[in-house]
Amino acid sequence: MLLWRFGISSEGMSPLLKALYAVYRPFYYVNLIINTIVLSSLTMAVSFVDPNGNIVHYFGKLWSRLNLFSLFIRVKLRGLENIERGRPYIVMSNHQSHLDVWTLIAFLPLQLRWVMKKELRKVPFFGYGCERMGHIYIDRGNTEAAKKSLEAAGRRIRAGSSVVFFPEGTRSLDGKLLPFKKGGFMVALAAGVLILPITITGSRALLPKGTIRMLPGTIDVNIHPPIAVESYAVETKEALMAEVRRVIESGLPEEDRAPSAA
Repeated sequence: MLLWRFGISSEGMSPLLKALYAVYRPFYYVNLIINTIVLSSLTMAVSFVDPNGNIVHYFGKLWSRLNLFSLFIRVKLRGLENIERGRPYIVMSNHQSHLDVWTLIAFLPLQLRWVMKKELRKVPFFGYGCERMGHIYIDRGNTEAAKKSLEAAGRRIRAGSSVVFFPEGTRSLDGKLLPFKKGGFMVALAAGVLILPITITGSRALLPKGTIRMLPGTIDVNIHPPIAVESYAVETKEALMAEVRRVIESGLPEEDRAPSAA
């Protein structure tokens, strides 16, 4: 409990604490499997009387908080005053770790729906549970199917949900922003809703891309003021993309603000 309470990072751990955490980690993975099965099953059952996913969304928040808490990960939020409760947004965040997903679901006071790669649909319990929760799968290799998925995202927004995009499309290896993809910006322009830029730092050190070796520590979430899209059009979407990128990048450490070579 001391690890979580004081947000101790792996660098600040004594050899004894590191050894204890290494012994604990396999038990965490067992717990992850169990709580995923249980909460996914509850989600699937309740979703039949909750077609919009507004109730089962809280199962996702509980699942995410349980996992972060069990890993002794603390989340620090700044800028919550920039969120208007009950208003839908296109949430756009940088992406450095799988922990980013749990962090945003657990702590953003919004009804969130995700645009997720279709391969995750095949994960037992988790994949179908996410579908019943209202999250949207996208086939990035099929233009027509991807277009339909983005149209579904627009419908979620019109129903009052906020939709999350990682505009980089994948996790950054070095912490620097990757080139942005246009899909989420097209949805924002079509729906006419505010874009809520978010910068996440610290998650890459706790679970880097290419490993499942999670570590304790602190994740910082900086919620920036929303960006209106009314003054932009499809023809000027690059300017909108550049502005959102500038805002998200402004929350990164100085050494991570240069264009990535990844």
